[in-house]
Amino acid sequence: MKLDNKGQTSAELILILASMSMIVLVAAYYTTNYLNTITNHTKTVIINSRDNFLSQTIR
Repeated sequence: MKLDNKGQTSAELILILASMSMIVLVAAYYTTNYLNTITNHTKTVIINSRDNFLSQTIR
């Protein structure tokens, strides 16, 4: 960065912050999708286990 040109320094800092923000948003997007997949599979396992347990209890 050139410290003698405040406009260029500000533009470079804004570009760096924008890039970092995009990286964080992309990581959050993929993390959220992954966690939603895990949650949905966990719900399915719980429902299937509950149904299996109830069907065995009724017998």
